[in-house]
Amino acid sequence: MRIDWIEDLVALLDSGGVADAARLRNVTQPAFSRRIKVLEEVLGIEVIDRSVKPSGPSTILRDRETELRKLAAEQRLLLADMRQEHRTGLRQLVIASQHAITTSMGTQIINSVAEPSRTHIRLRSANRDECETLLIRRQAAISVTYRIRSEPVSELPSFLTEAVIGSDMLIPVCGTTHAGGLIAGCESGVLRIIGYPADVFLGAAITRHVLPALDGTCSISVVTETGLSTAALQLAQSGLGVAWVPETLARPALSRGELVALTDRLGGIDMDLVAQRWSTTANSATLDAWARLTAEG
Repeated sequence: MRIDWIEDLVALLDSGGVADAARLRNVTQPAFSRRIKVLEEVLGIEVIDRSVKPSGPSTILRDRETELRKLAAEQRLLLADMRQEHRTGLRQLVIASQHAITTSMGTQIINSVAEPSRTHIRLRSANRDECETLLIRRQAAISVTYRIRSEPVSELPSFLTEAVIGSDMLIPVCGTTHAGGLIAGCESGVLRIIGYPADVFLGAAITRHVLPALDGTCSISVVTETGLSTAALQLAQSGLGVAWVPETLARPALSRGELVALTDRLGGIDMDLVAQRWSTTANSATLDAWARLTAEG
């Protein structure tokens, strides 16, 4: 599909009609209508619902709105990278990393791979599954994610290679001034915690490794849930409950005395920091960055 067709479809979704979409795309309405007609013939579907007045985006187009907007954004990013590389001569390198890794170790990762005179680094923060998808779709050259050390390692696809470049631990923390009350509550039979959704990496890790170990010692009261470890850290610091967060993320607050780790009482989870890339890449920026990244590990 042509790049401008995606932008035409997004303009239709933005404007709700052909006339306004044509203005957004800076073309006349007849010219825009002809482009849409050609697109419909190529796709074999109707992207305009002409059964209503005024006509607007069809149901099938609206149903794919999220995917189309994401695709349009990725196209713009790709073109911007290509133009920047042409203009500056800098090689472009995209690294996808889990949100918690980006927050706690983003600077370290960039410093370990960057050559300011030769390479422009873009660090894309995403959930673990999204990092894997970005890598497989070649929208990222390298991914950096966590893996639970005690769990079996899935067989790596033949087109990928990986290296363990570091370690971390998922540790239970709470605000220092609230630790006594939370521990007393646990000893009385109820532990208040900040939870993660079960379908995200940290939530699954806690469900598999933390909760079974606590079963029988106290009941768990999930005060609130968040998908971000940075938010869980702040909520724990406020005294709302105990949160399991990466130790590297908690380290600054621990060193300042704002948080206390309860690992001895509640246990932690050892994690490896794993980098992956395509095995067959010949991109010099990727290979140079990989060599530096794995050397750091």
